[in-house]
Amino acid sequence: MWVILYLAAVLGFVLIAQNVVRAAFREPFEWSISASSDKSKKLKYALKFVLQFALIGSILLFPYLVGSSISAYFGPLFRTDHAVHFLYGEVIALILLGVIYGVELVGKWIYFQPRYPASKALVKSSLSGLSSLTVVSVEEPFFRGIVLQYLLYAAPPAMGASLKLAPVPAIVLGAVLFSVAHFLRPVRTYWPSVGLAVLGIWMGVAFYKTGSLWLSMGLHSGGILSIGIHRCFLNYRERESRKWEMLVGTQTYPIAGAIAIAIMLIGSVVTWFLF
Repeated sequence: MWVILYLAAVLGFVLIAQNVVRAAFREPFEWSISASSDKSKKLKYALKFVLQFALIGSILLFPYLVGSSISAYFGPLFRTDHAVHFLYGEVIALILLGVIYGVELVGKWIYFQPRYPASKALVKSSLSGLSSLTVVSVEEPFFRGIVLQYLLYAAPPAMGASLKLAPVPAIVLGAVLFSVAHFLRPVRTYWPSVGLAVLGIWMGVAFYKTGSLWLSMGLHSGGILSIGIHRCFLNYRERESRKWEMLVGTQTYPIAGAIAIAIMLIGSVVTWFLF
């Protein structure tokens, strides 16, 4: 279970490093790993750089801490014969989120209305596509490739280690840690953390059942892409947003609604038995 301490150490490093940056900008200490919306863009970019530097550095460092190498540790997790699973996950996520938005449109909980001019919407959608690739290339190797893998096996797959935790408890714990790491900052409501944890369960199942990161990366990437595009064209009814939030989620976390959670749980079960 020392991998949980490793996660805590990484987050602790990020907290300290980001507050060093805040001090350089003459900002007060914060128990948060991100900047609020009223901060300058330079500070926000600096804090994001620290976060990504720490995550990428921790991914590259970890194999050596367990007596392996980057290629030996992550090679089995990126098997070329499983690469097509990335496409499967991407398409599945896009289709299912399309279904979710369709149900919510029919229910009139959300409505279609472009929020930006066509050129800006195209740029934002394209950036969402790019972000969907960069985010999963960091988060999946870290949360599934390191955290969940060590909760399951406490060793790289190539070492043929037996299970250390039963799959279901390990996947649930890994999903909770994945969700908590995204909410170490002040937010209006923490309800969306439930939806993110359920998404973590689905990606954990995908990782455990396929033995590689491709499917979980595809599901994660498709979700980010779909959410980024939907923000450009779909709106939540403001007067009723709080009332229906637990049903349909929020603009930032549409996967937090009960409809999306139910579909992701079904997806988790199907993935479990399909692979």
